[in-house]
Amino acid sequence: SGNIHGPASWRLDPDFCLVSFWRESARNQLIYLHRDYNPVKIYTNVFFARLFVGGTPIYRNIREYLSLWKVSPIRTPLVLRGARQVGKTHSIREFGRDHFANLVEVNLETNPEFLGCFSSPDAKTICAQLEAVANADIRDGETLLFIDEIQESKAALLSLRSFKESRPKLHVIAAGSLLEFALQDKNASPFPVGRVTFAYLQPLSFKEFLGASGEFKLVQMVTAATVETPCAGSVHQRLLELVRIYFSLGGMPEVLEVYAGTRSILEARRVQNRLATGFVADFSKYGRRYDHRKLQQLMNAVPRLVGKKFKYSHVDAETTARDFKLPLLDLERAGLVRLIRASGANGIPLGAEEREGVFKVQYLDIGLVMSALGLDLFSQDIEKSLFINEGSLAEQFVGQELLASLDPERTPQLFYWMREARGSEAEVDFVIDWRSEAIALEVKAGTTGRLRSLRQFMLDKKSRIGVRISQHPLSFIDGVLSVPFYMVSELGRILRA
Repeated sequence: SGNIHGPASWRLDPDFCLVSFWRESARNQLIYLHRDYNPVKIYTNVFFARLFVGGTPIYRNIREYLSLWKVSPIRTPLVLRGARQVGKTHSIREFGRDHFANLVEVNLETNPEFLGCFSSPDAKTICAQLEAVANADIRDGETLLFIDEIQESKAALLSLRSFKESRPKLHVIAAGSLLEFALQDKNASPFPVGRVTFAYLQPLSFKEFLGASGEFKLVQMVTAATVETPCAGSVHQRLLELVRIYFSLGGMPEVLEVYAGTRSILEARRVQNRLATGFVADFSKYGRRYDHRKLQQLMNAVPRLVGKKFKYSHVDAETTARDFKLPLLDLERAGLVRLIRASGANGIPLGAEEREGVFKVQYLDIGLVMSALGLDLFSQDIEKSLFINEGSLAEQFVGQELLASLDPERTPQLFYWMREARGSEAEVDFVIDWRSEAIALEVKAGTTGRLRSLRQFMLDKKSRIGVRISQHPLSFIDGVLSVPFYMVSELGRILRA
């Protein structure tokens, strides 16, 4: 309440945090604190600065999962994983603010003074030291203890086991980027498997983007649409138009925030470029035994290779697979690149018939792909937009939506199917497992196009249903479920019906 006087474009500077706003007897105050100030005292029992897009706070679907985790009788400490800048910290802070009496946040990267608190393996001792250093109370059932950038301390990672055993009623969430490198360190002690829950966060999905843009009526219509009552006419066209906008902006929270404040695609592009550069710079912390310039080569090449069968020679014709294999796997571990692996798809799990060394690639975020390729869809109509790069952008979008739709505890994986028999080659863009059955998804950028590969898969595997994802409205004809791009996140619900 009250009038807030501040910059026209609200932007959270990484060095400062808008902490609280309250009314005193005769004045309103905005308090800014530098990140070097004790962050725990900042976030205890005060209002948080929310990330706004067009005046609307971003609501992430992970909040629903976190709410269930909070009340689970078999709850264990939670580790939220995902690439940098996808919104892990923001989501946890918002959850803590809304569901707990106080939030104690410990950032092990920006506040290394907390590292020594984890020298003891005992959770009770750790909490006592954190309380002393942070001057904050940590109470079972009332406090959310949030350990951010936990990859900075192997001792902190291993201490999660003790929290489960010694303080089981305390809610503990850890987050970090490049966690995979800390977890696979051969010199580290074994991770407490079974005493910690892992969950994954992706960039904003298209439906989350709609909500963040204030398009709540459209969210309701997408969520309620069925084969019998699809979104049609002007609503269908409006949603396809918003898909085009999402193609350019993507789902990285900071990009959406900056665009909302400036309405400048140029400013959004600058953020996207900075994020891409920072991703590679992060790897310098981890002394892997290869030239880090290979990472940069891969990061530059992946956007133009999206949707194509990957060949290392397409990255650099002068080098061998051996030069790029390890860097590519590291990019996948970091969540920056996703390998879409070929599967025979004769049964579940799809990974049981993975074809070694045969895969396509997908980037973290479609907006970053657009930025890397120098494309601007704001001047294109939806038909032309989806055909850019032979429809590879449409495949990137669908793959991203499929990952965002997974159960948060499920390890992110994508598969596709191909047959290379001479004279009868066939390929479907994605294969998903649905109730112990492999379902093929073919992505069509336009409103026309044959479904030969999809039909071939259905014939070979005796599938009762195939899925086409395109600009067509939702329908089911002759065994083929047509799903419009804006409803990929609803695929599970539609299949259940």
